[in-house]
Amino acid sequence: MTFNVSYIHPNLALRWLYVARPQGFDVVIKEFTLKDSLDRVIKSIEEINPDIIGMSIYIWNSEISKKLIRTINQNNKYRIFIGGPEVSFEAEKWLDENIEGVLRGEGEKSFWEACQGLKADGLLSRDYVSEVSYAISDIAWLETLESPYFLAMDDEKRTYRYLYFESSRGCPYRCAYCLSSLDYRVRNFSLEYIKKELKKLETHPCKQVKFLDRTFNSHPQRALSIAEYINNLQVDFSFQFEVTLEHFPQELLNFFCQVPSGKFRFEVGVQSFNNDTLRAIDRIQDARKLSQNIKLFQKHHQIMHTDLIAGLPYEDYASFKNSFFKLFALHSDEIQMGILKLLKGTKLKKEAAKYGIVYNPLPPYEVIKTSWIDEKQMDRIKIVARVIDKVYNTYLLRNSINTLFDQDYDIFEIMADYGSALFKMEKIQVSDYFLKFYEVLKKAGFPLAQELLLNDYYRKFNEKPKALFKRPDNELRKAFYQKLIDAGHDQHSLNEYSIFDYAYIDGKKGYQLVTYGKNHQCLAVSYFHDDFTPVNQEKSFDLR
Repeated sequence: MTFNVSYIHPNLALRWLYVARPQGFDVVIKEFTLKDSLDRVIKSIEEINPDIIGMSIYIWNSEISKKLIRTINQNNKYRIFIGGPEVSFEAEKWLDENIEGVLRGEGEKSFWEACQGLKADGLLSRDYVSEVSYAISDIAWLETLESPYFLAMDDEKRTYRYLYFESSRGCPYRCAYCLSSLDYRVRNFSLEYIKKELKKLETHPCKQVKFLDRTFNSHPQRALSIAEYINNLQVDFSFQFEVTLEHFPQELLNFFCQVPSGKFRFEVGVQSFNNDTLRAIDRIQDARKLSQNIKLFQKHHQIMHTDLIAGLPYEDYASFKNSFFKLFALHSDEIQMGILKLLKGTKLKKEAAKYGIVYNPLPPYEVIKTSWIDEKQMDRIKIVARVIDKVYNTYLLRNSINTLFDQDYDIFEIMADYGSALFKMEKIQVSDYFLKFYEVLKKAGFPLAQELLLNDYYRKFNEKPKALFKRPDNELRKAFYQKLIDAGHDQHSLNEYSIFDYAYIDGKKGYQLVTYGKNHQCLAVSYFHDDFTPVNQEKSFDLR
């Protein structure tokens, strides 16, 4: 059993355990989310009344898992084994809980051996400590098992959920903050197995396939073979890879620059542009090549999610802002500003004192301050991170933020001030996001703030919304509409499905005509100068 982040995120580890079960075991997978009440979880477990409970524990569900164990097993009613990234390191502390043992590492064999009372690799209990501190499963053996990706129990849910997929385990890099650095032996599933499993997606669709490989392109030719195979599949959902984009050879770059946009998504870890920082965390990165390849992918409309981490060694507030500005200038589709988490077992956690890193002792172990960033600065970075996620990655204020950046405004500080005001509100309506940003833009001295925000505002709705600011007077609107009617536009459609309002056009005040489809799904925007002459015509796009 486990607690997932949400319904759409199933747990692949449990499914590997399920297909590896020995004969004679009656197994039920139970998945809950962090929003489920503990009472509901306990009732669900008691209805089954199992002899053994295996729990998959991660950084996000550690505390709720611990609370569950303490509640249901006060009298040691169940044999409980736990495993997962959160308990595979510093595992001794978990023996204070009412559990039988901790399975460190990969559990496809070790879990079932422990259930049978055997001395399993990676097992840690009160009376046994395995000499093997981290169990490793044999990939060739895993390929002989029933597929964990297409179990009958998932058939009804698969369309609405992500499908997590492994083509390899381990990572060739040794980044000091990452647990994957502890397993630097990359072990690949065979191409034959991978293609056989991927082929099944044509008849078993899902929401999206997310590859769990820590570095999908660690073997470029192999990555190309898999990507080419995926590109030929008859499916209408996307595939996401975690990549080191600066290490793409030309052949791999060429392939992804030629495939249709939307088929693939890329998670690109940038983390920092500070060379001292990168050296301290053992991260090998060619910033020039990385930026060049991000721009190349952006030019060819490949979808990218890029990451920065705040709280790393040698990165002060000014340096982090500089990294942010360099990344922002690359215009990736999504930007994630994460706060460094000192994970158990990582090199950076062991070196925390060396770098003056103070962190929360409770999951997710976020850094509070370092020798370079104080607590107040870190809090400000956290606010900007929330703003980026809420109003940039969702496209809510993307055009406005991009315009500010292009005009050399300090968008980092503007967003920090904006978030400080916005997130104090208990309930936030769509209009609040725009009105609060308007207040901040006025204080920052930005001219035509209303007009700028209106360029974003109308794209948020699938039908005519209420006015955000005072619209042009009625006589002006009538004159504009009459010009369109004289040019052949339908008067009824203009009155029923369109809005005439101010707009921000190339640094000047103008007008926009926003037309919503009768089915409430399509939006078209046209921009006009003060004399109503067209500036440009945006294509219609789907608002679903």
